[in-house]
Amino acid sequence: MGYVEVYMENEDKWVDINDVPFIETVNCQLCNEPTQASDIMAKILIKDGQVSVGQWQCRKCHAVNG
Repeated sequence: MGYVEVYMENEDKWVDINDVPFIETVNCQLCNEPTQASDIMAKILIKDGQVSVGQWQCRKCHAVNG
């Protein structure tokens, strides 16, 4: 495994991926099934140390959630 950093656009800095809080699953509103993080497409913003996700898309059924 390698070292991964993510760019925090609103803070203009790079952060170790392990320092960013993630969720493992969330229920899709259309599938009504637990959707793994790898099956979610979303624009994630980190502002003042808080993770913010507006809308996200399920890759399984292509529904827009949020």
